[in-house]
Amino acid sequence: MKRFMAGIAAAGLFLTGGGAAFEAVAGPRHYDIGILMYQPHPFAGPVAPTAWPQRLGPAPAAPPGPARPRPRPAAEDTSFFGSTGEGLWAAISEFRGGILAHDTVPTLTHKEPGADINLEVLFHSPDFLGVIGSPRPHLGFTVNTGGDTSQLYAGLTWEWDFWRNMFASLALGGAIHDGDIDVRSNDKKELGCRMLFRAAVELGYRFRQRHGISLYIDHMSNGGICDQNEGLVLLGVRYGYRL
Repeated sequence: MKRFMAGIAAAGLFLTGGGAAFEAVAGPRHYDIGILMYQPHPFAGPVAPTAWPQRLGPAPAAPPGPARPRPRPAAEDTSFFGSTGEGLWAAISEFRGGILAHDTVPTLTHKEPGADINLEVLFHSPDFLGVIGSPRPHLGFTVNTGGDTSQLYAGLTWEWDFWRNMFASLALGGAIHDGDIDVRSNDKKELGCRMLFRAAVELGYRFRQRHGISLYIDHMSNGGICDQNEGLVLLGVRYGYRL
């Protein structure tokens, strides 16, 4: 009996000493069954994420999600007028053009026959012209089909809308021409100066918002600052298209 009790005591001492030695080598071990409480059931569906317990240290980083597709660049505008929001086209307000009778006013000396082809570009009025009624700058040319006086002109156009879709406009500016200056001739206008004053009046009707048709009269002269001043008047019909 004594030998049996001595054996039990020796075994207890051995286990106690061995456990202490194992702990000294491997360090203490703590097992928290609570970790298992945060694991989803293998047969369960998607669950809402729960707060990661602070005692378990920092939460593991989430796996990277699928890469987002890059947005496609806007398609380039290949229309005839290009982009109306950028560059020169953004400054253009309207195109006008038509067929004009050349030097036809009976009250003036009629020397040059033929018809004229006219083309004009009107631009949006810049802010600084607001103090004079916001006229639109214009640039245009008129070519005589019979080889007589043609002109290149520029200036400002004031326009007013009135009864229904009717409109009226007044243009003031200057022109440079290729006609005669002081050569006295029965078949050429004697305009006196190479650069002339120019004024034009237009009365028209606008339809479908962008389109317009109008009667047009154009007069240029030197205003008496040169020796010869016969002047030149053009009269005709024009069509306009607003951008």
